[in-house]
Amino acid sequence: MKCKICESESINFANATVLNKHAVDYFQCQNCGFVQTEEPYWLQEAYSNAIASSDVGLVFRNTMFSKISSNIIFTLFDSAGKFLDYGGGYGLFVRQMRDLGFDFYWLDKFCENIFAKGFEAGEDGEYELVTAFELFEHFVNPIEEIEKVLKFSNSILFSTDLLPESNPKPDEWWYYSLQEGQHVSLYTSKAISIVAERFGLNFYSNGSNLHLLTAKNISPILFESLTYCEPPELKKPSLLERDYLQATGKINELNKDEVSVVTEAKNKILKIAIDGVFFQLYRTGIARVWKSLLEAWANEEFAEHIIVLDRAGTAPKIPGIKYREIPPYNYNRTSIDRELLQQICDEEQAELFISTYYTTTVSTPSVFMAYDMIPEALQGDLNEPMWREKHFAIRHASAYIAISENTARDLVKFFPDISPESVTVAHCGIDSILSPANLSEIDSFRTKYGISKPYFILVGSRSGYKNGILFFEGFSKLYSKNGFDIVCTGFDLKFEDEFRAYTSGSTVHMLTLDDAELRVAYSGAVALVFPSLYEGFGLPVLEAIACNCPVITTPNASIPEVAGEAALYVDCQDVDGMTNALCEVQKPAVRNFLIASGLSQAKKFSWSKMASQVSYALIQASLLPLNLSAVNVIIFPDWKQPESSLYPQLSAVIRAVGTHVDRSQMTLLIDTSSISEELELEADANLILSSIAMNLLMEEDIDLTDELKISLVGKLDPIQWEALLPRLHCRIILEKENEPANKENIPACGLESFNNKRVIQLETGGWVFR
Repeated sequence: MKCKICESESINFANATVLNKHAVDYFQCQNCGFVQTEEPYWLQEAYSNAIASSDVGLVFRNTMFSKISSNIIFTLFDSAGKFLDYGGGYGLFVRQMRDLGFDFYWLDKFCENIFAKGFEAGEDGEYELVTAFELFEHFVNPIEEIEKVLKFSNSILFSTDLLPESNPKPDEWWYYSLQEGQHVSLYTSKAISIVAERFGLNFYSNGSNLHLLTAKNISPILFESLTYCEPPELKKPSLLERDYLQATGKINELNKDEVSVVTEAKNKILKIAIDGVFFQLYRTGIARVWKSLLEAWANEEFAEHIIVLDRAGTAPKIPGIKYREIPPYNYNRTSIDRELLQQICDEEQAELFISTYYTTTVSTPSVFMAYDMIPEALQGDLNEPMWREKHFAIRHASAYIAISENTARDLVKFFPDISPESVTVAHCGIDSILSPANLSEIDSFRTKYGISKPYFILVGSRSGYKNGILFFEGFSKLYSKNGFDIVCTGFDLKFEDEFRAYTSGSTVHMLTLDDAELRVAYSGAVALVFPSLYEGFGLPVLEAIACNCPVITTPNASIPEVAGEAALYVDCQDVDGMTNALCEVQKPAVRNFLIASGLSQAKKFSWSKMASQVSYALIQASLLPLNLSAVNVIIFPDWKQPESSLYPQLSAVIRAVGTHVDRSQMTLLIDTSSISEELELEADANLILSSIAMNLLMEEDIDLTDELKISLVGKLDPIQWEALLPRLHCRIILEKENEPANKENIPACGLESFNNKRVIQLETGGWVFR
C-alpha cells in the first residue's frame, strides 16, 4: 500500500478491532511514519452520530481552543479579518469566538449547526485563517481534504495528536479511538512537514497536538508559547470522569451510587492510588517496570492497598490488582487533570499518590518515581510540556524513589532542596524468561530472520543520547567487518541514513522481537553494544548479561551499577576504543569471563526485590504526616478518663520532652486512635494540647514552638504500624493508658528515666535513645 502523504511504501503495521467487531489492518509509511487504515468500509456505521458519543471533552476543548486561538490571532494575524471554522461541528467554537469579538463563520457538511446559526459560510470565500480542530485524523484522503481547506486560506490552525515516538500500535494508544472507529489517519511531525512542503507552506507545532500550516514566517518558539493556556481552576468536582465512563459504556446508570466510592471501614486500610498514565502514553521500558511491579504485588498482601487509575483502559489487566478507569491524559489540560486526580483520591480515600509518569494531585501527598535525569543532564529543552510537568511533580512530591544510585544522586544534584534521605533507591529487575537460550533455539532464530553471519545487537533507539554513531564508526574501522551482520531491535524500525555509510558489506536486520525472541537474539549475539551517553538504569544491559551475552558499553551514569564487571567499557567518544572492544569481545577468554560475570551480576536484580523496596518506600511515605525524627517517643493516653486526670499526665510528658536536652532531635507522638472517629473529641484533644503548651509558656516560661514536634497518631493500617514500630524508640508510661495490641513491643520508661536518656547516632547511621 502507498502512503497517502508521501506515496512511499507502507507496510502492514498492526491489526485491531474497530467498533468492537471489524478486524481492521493498519499500515505505516516507512518514510514519514504516517499511519492509515485499510479502505475504511465501516465509516457509515462509525458516523451514525456526527460527534462521537464518548467526546465528553467537547465543551472544555472548545473553550481551551478559543483562548489559544485568540492569543494566536491577536499575535500573528489580522484580528479584524474574517475567520472560518472548517468542520465546525455544532458551532460551539464559532459562537465562543464571536462572543470574544472575532468575525468567525461555520462550515460543516456532516453536522447540524446549533450554536452558530446565521453565520454559515458558503463554498467559496477568502479568510484570514481557517481553524480545523480534531479533523485531520478523520480524513480518508488527507492531501485532497487539505487542498480543499486551503482554497479558503493559506493558513490552517488545526489540532491532531502526533504519533508518540514509541510508535504505539492501535491497542496501545487511546487516540486510535477504536471504540468509535472515526480516526483513520494518524500523523507524525515528519508527515505534516511533507504536507507543508507539498503546498509551499511553513509548519509550526507545539510538538503534541496543536499545529499551524501557513505562508507566514514566524518564530517556532513564539508559536509554541502561544499554544500554552492553563485551564481555569475548578470550583467544584469535575464530572468529566463520570461522563467519560457513561459514554463508553463502563457505567449504565447516572446514579451516583454506580460510581465506585470506598466507604470508611471500621478497620483502617491504607490506600495508595497509582496513576497508570504511562501505559496510555508509551510502551517503552517504564511500562515494563510498572507491569512487573504490579505482577509482583498481585500475589502479595500489598495488592489490597493499591488501586491503579487506568487511563482509557490502557493499563495491563493483572488478576489481583484493582483498577478504576479514568479519562485519558492530555498535556493541554494539566490543571483540570490535577483536580480530577484529587477528586478520585478523595473518593477512594487514598492517603498517598504515585504516578507512573509525572502527573500530580492537588493535596494528596505524592511520591515521585525518578527514572532518569536525561533532559537535565544533557541540557534538553526543559520548556517542553513533559519536562514542565516532571519538574512540577518533583517539587510537589513528599518523597522520592529512584531506579539507580546515579539517578538518585542526579535528582539531588539538580534539585538541591531535596534531602538525600528522602530518596529510596530501588533497582529494576529482570524477567525470568530472559535466560540463556540453547544452540538449537539460536539456529532456528537465525534461520527465521536470514542471519547468516555472527552479529552484534543494538537495542532501542540509536540516535541522540543513545550515541549509536560510536558503534557504527567503530564498526566501520573493524578489519573483519564484512564477516558480521548487525541486528537492531526496538520501536524504531527505520535504519537511519546517517549510519548506512558505515555498514557497507554487512546486512542490518531491523527486527521487532517479543521477549521470547529477544532472549534468543541476545544469547546468539557476539555482544550487545550499548554506547549510551546517559541511562537512568540501562535495562538492555541487564537483559543481555542474563542471557549469556557480553556487553560493550560506556562507563556513564548508572550503567556501571548494572553491568559491574560483565562489560567492556569504552569512552563515549573513543572510536578506536570501540573498534578494539569489538575485537576484544571475540576472544574466548574475554567472552568466558564476561559471560560468567554477567550471570553472577544478573542475580543481584529481581522484580520481586524492586517491588519490596518500592512498597516499603510507599508505606514509609504514608507516615510522613507524622513528622518523624531521629528519635520518636510515643504515649497512649486514655482519652475517656476525666480531663482532671488526663490533663496533668499530658502536661508532665510535654514538659519533659519539651525541656529535654535532645528535644530538637525528637518527635512526640500522641496516640488518638481511640477517638479518631469522634471528630468533636479529636478537636478536644487539640484544644487540650494547645492549652497545655500555653500554660507551660505562661507559668513556667517553657516555649514549645521552636523545637518540639508533636504529632497526633490516629488509626493506622497494620502495615503502617509494622513500618512505624522500628522507628519508635521509647514509650513513656502513663498512669492510665489506652491498650493497643502492639504497645508492648515498644521500649517503655517512666518520666524520671526518660530525662536521663540521650539521643546517640550509631556508626551505621541509625539512632538509639539510651
